[in-house]
Amino acid sequence: MLTIDIDQDGIALVTIDMPGRSMNVIDWPMLDALDAAARRLVADAAVTGIVFTSGKGAFIAGADLAIMEDLSGPGLTAGETAQRAGRMGDVFRRIETCGKPVVAAAPGTALGGGFELMLACHHRIAADTPKAVFGLPEVKLGLLPGAGGTQRLPRLIGIAEALPLLLEGRALTVAEAQAAGLLDAVVPPEALLDTAKAALREQRVSPEPAWDQKGFGWPGAAPASPAVQELFALVNARTLAATRGLYPAPQAILSCVFEGARLPMDKALKVERDYFATLVRGEVSRALICTLFFARQASDKAGRRAGDPGDALVRAGREAYVAEGLRLVTEGMSPTLVENLARAAGLEQGPLALARAAGLAIPESEAAAPAAQDEVRERLLLAPALAVARALAASGGAAPELADLDAILGWGYPAWTGGPLWFIASMGPDRLAARCRALETRHGARFAPPAIMPTSGARGAGEGRESPASTLV
Repeated sequence: MLTIDIDQDGIALVTIDMPGRSMNVIDWPMLDALDAAARRLVADAAVTGIVFTSGKGAFIAGADLAIMEDLSGPGLTAGETAQRAGRMGDVFRRIETCGKPVVAAAPGTALGGGFELMLACHHRIAADTPKAVFGLPEVKLGLLPGAGGTQRLPRLIGIAEALPLLLEGRALTVAEAQAAGLLDAVVPPEALLDTAKAALREQRVSPEPAWDQKGFGWPGAAPASPAVQELFALVNARTLAATRGLYPAPQAILSCVFEGARLPMDKALKVERDYFATLVRGEVSRALICTLFFARQASDKAGRRAGDPGDALVRAGREAYVAEGLRLVTEGMSPTLVENLARAAGLEQGPLALARAAGLAIPESEAAAPAAQDEVRERLLLAPALAVARALAASGGAAPELADLDAILGWGYPAWTGGPLWFIASMGPDRLAARCRALETRHGARFAPPAIMPTSGARGAGEGRESPASTLV
């Protein structure tokens, strides 16, 4: 997994190369190996500096999402989750404060936890390869960078520059990463290791990160400046508008940066750890990981077209959604309000917009008292979910996780739910049956409880999965 070579100048080259994997990912054994190697090299007086690199084409693609169950499994308290979640950050912090200069030499892609390891090193070099990308995409899976990313990135490039990268989760090319200040040098692949060692040999790498030094000056505006206060107010408002309060990760990232920027690094990292633990215990991150990562991975491996509009389950959900929107109009609700409530529930398109696209006429609203808005949102989510569940039962073998993925990609069912089947399964059988009976009494048999209950289970947590772009922490 790790090989260590110490040259005549005392420079230790640590090469990460996970057997049986096309890419390196961080799992618990990898983390233990990194920690043990760092401790050994720090204790060796002959070692003058350390270089972390990879024996594969990429550096580290992220954390193995199979460790999700270890962080959010049943029976864990919030404190236990936080302690486990902080394990990677603790290892990276020990590397950062080891007292010897450490260089990250990336032959290719570094994402999520892999890039957080680079941030914890004192100097970052990358090979100039066209397919390499660098970034912290955790927000896309309902999480935040939990191993120092929300604290080191703003201290490295400034709060204003860091927030978009953290909130959007965008991966940068080598050139973009260097221009943004994430990389200290970009060199031809064949010069990568020589350049890394030369930086140590020539004593151009300080063993103490700038943010731990007395008098550290923030790049750009300082955290307490009026400019940064205005920035947070603006970004906070935009984030709430964009997420409609349905996705907690962006708000948690903002809180991490806002609070952590006013603290010394060790205390800031604890703030980050606690916010991460809250997210990882939440249903939204679990739903996003299982559907948008594991189900998408399974779909891609099967060579299928996810979200195919001609698929029977996709069609069943979309048609039920459109029909429910049309019924709401006939019940007396204005078309504008129907569309707005659909978007407030996180649906990508309003049912009437889909109806118009299909050439359907929008009926006239009757002069009747409209339904309560909470119930309207519930109907718009539940009617298509039940239709997909019935279609799934009739299909005799379709995979529920793929049906969920198809509904999200095919017609815009809200990703925060994990998909229609995940949504009704997460309600639990008793609550689902109660809500279905109440709606069935008022609105008809389309809200009858499903004959077969899909389960939200531990989808995607199978042994030995390849997670080439996972970014849990």
